[in-house]
Amino acid sequence: MFLSSSEISSRLVSDLRLGLPIILYDEKTYFLTAAIETLYSEKLDKIMEIAENQNFEIAITNRRAKVLNVRIYNESVTRISIREKVSIQLLQAIADPSKDLDYPLKGPFQSERNGKFDVASVSLSLCKKARLLPASIIVNIPKSIRDELVSSQISESDIGDFKIKTEETKFLPNLSSAQLPISGQQNISLSVFREVTDISEHYAIVFGNPKINQPALTRIHSACFTGDLLGSEKCDCGEQFSVSMSKMRNEGNGILLYLNQEGRGIGLANKMRAYHLQNIGFDTVDANHRLGFEDDERDLEIAAKILKSLGVSDIKLMTNNPKKIELLTDNGITVKERVPLIVSMNPNNENYLKTKAKKSGHLF
Repeated sequence: MFLSSSEISSRLVSDLRLGLPIILYDEKTYFLTAAIETLYSEKLDKIMEIAENQNFEIAITNRRAKVLNVRIYNESVTRISIREKVSIQLLQAIADPSKDLDYPLKGPFQSERNGKFDVASVSLSLCKKARLLPASIIVNIPKSIRDELVSSQISESDIGDFKIKTEETKFLPNLSSAQLPISGQQNISLSVFREVTDISEHYAIVFGNPKINQPALTRIHSACFTGDLLGSEKCDCGEQFSVSMSKMRNEGNGILLYLNQEGRGIGLANKMRAYHLQNIGFDTVDANHRLGFEDDERDLEIAAKILKSLGVSDIKLMTNNPKKIELLTDNGITVKERVPLIVSMNPNNENYLKTKAKKSGHLF
């Protein structure tokens, strides 16, 4: 059965989430790789058996490498050489900063200066896409072992599939749509969208009938389970969501995009890891960095595609984040006006809001 590159990517991501290794290859060189977060002892033992007399590495982001005091030789990824058998506990301690205090003596580490950085970079990108900690193990394997593994249904892909920029659609298909009365107002619809390469669904809540020839009042809101559903006071998300909904409902027009990119795109599990780090003294940006992520891992190209699918190209954007304007503009959406979205500050989110202003450029 023929699989497209997007279908291959989805299968690789699914396998990593299940704790299964995958094969990445570049020209005639093959690499067995697995996500450390979902790896378990028996599978590690099997990989170590396969790795006997082969090069064995750990790939981490440069953010994580700085925390571990590992020398960095590449602009995006660090590769740690492993010369002897390691335990699953050590691997998990390298990947997960929540274990730094429980497992303090992890180094010193020897990082690689030469070799296949592209393979390591792709493996970490797949971990992030799977909402896993960006840390993987990589083993260089001969073709004979590769053939044996592929015959046993191990997934594989040429890393060239991830490097070549193909012509992508500028729209997302509207999977389904229906009227959805809210708070007594009838003229509201909910549409569901999904990227071909992802299982996450994103939603467009459309109030009234925003006119194509006028800038549509728009809010791009990333899912926040703790704030939107639980009313957490640790962030301002829930209140921003409520204020946006109320304003659009009152005006009878507007578009609220609800993107399933929890925790600035790192997923709820990693968001809770970040919260744990915040509870012991790190701010929201430093916590993400310590986990190995960037400040913000969200993909706003998805928002631009949804807006275009709705026939909207000019908007008035409800946001305090200037970077959203920049990213939407880069993806073909014209932001005619920024509408501030000011909410209340409380003792639990004060440092969070101040950090967003100081380090992420948010305007309050």
